[in-house]
Amino acid sequence: MTLSMMISGPRQPRNDIDVYLSPMIEDLRLLWNDCIEVFDAYEKVNFNLRALLFCTINNFPAYGNLSGYSVKGYHVCPICEENTSYHQLKYGKKTRYIGHRKFLKCHHPYQRLKKAFNSCQEDRTAPPPLTGDKVYNRVSHVEVTYGKIV
Repeated sequence: MTLSMMISGPRQPRNDIDVYLSPMIEDLRLLWNDCIEVFDAYEKVNFNLRALLFCTINNFPAYGNLSGYSVKGYHVCPICEENTSYHQLKYGKKTRYIGHRKFLKCHHPYQRLKKAFNSCQEDRTAPPPLTGDKVYNRVSHVEVTYGKIV
């Protein structure tokens, strides 16, 4: 099952995203906790159906809304965090994010390219992935209040 949803309008919903997602969340709770008995026409038997949300695909602003992660500023990369490579443009007052060639495989041709990137050869390696315990320790203290802001 695939669910597609676009939220259009002049402003993004921020934490009010739960207003849009609450019907789906309630259905998933029902399908996981209580399950629903359905009929398998091929096997000609009833079985208990359970469902879960496996993954989401969203743009970076929506990722920030759904996860509570900051997607603005200097440390926006959710993997690099405080080691995010960035460069403030002198006249445009915009930030560009550089240095993600370190996630390529060792000896990838792009790591040696200077002219096409920031005039530097990439010699850094990607940071090790976080463990489940590290992720839990980072988010266990987070408190978010959901609901329509009046």
